[in-house]
Parts: sequence; C-alpha cells; structure tokens
Amino acid sequence: MKIIGIKDISRKETHIYYRRVFNGTAVMELMHKNVEKRIEFIIETTPMGKKHISVSMQDHVEYPLMPLIQSLRHKIAELDAEGGLP
Repeated sequence: MKIIGIKDISRKETHIYYRRVFNGTAVMELMHKNVEKRIEFIIETTPMGKKHISVSMQDHVEYPLMPLIQSLRHKIAELDAEGGLP
C-alpha cells in the first residue's frame, strides 16, 4: 500500500478557528492498482500548538484500515507543512 496523493481537496467552513475540516479524494496504490477513495479529515490545533489529525474514509476500502489511516495522516501532515491545503 502506498499513498500517491490527495486531490480535490476542499475546506468546509466551521465557526471554530482551531479546527479545520476538509474533504478530498485519496489516490492510493493497493495491490498494484491505483484506487481513488473519498476521505474527510480534520486538523485540530491544541492549545499547546500541536496538530491532531483525524481521518475518516467515506468509501469502503478492501485493505486494513489502521495502516491506511496512519499513512494518510502522515501525507496530510506533509501537505499542511508545505502549505498545500486550501
């Protein structure tokens, strides 16, 4: 399993300034074929400045969920650090 990227990222408006909610499409390589699945993720900044990322899959995935979620969290953290999120 490999995360190729996240595309079609859009931000939902919330009234809580330390919580950012996004929708997107995760592009993954599962069992030697590319698969696109819809995801929703939340980046919440704690009072100490640490960012907590939670990811939920909107579509069913034929792969163990825990390693997939961990890889998506890592990719989202990279995108956020690089300024690649809207």
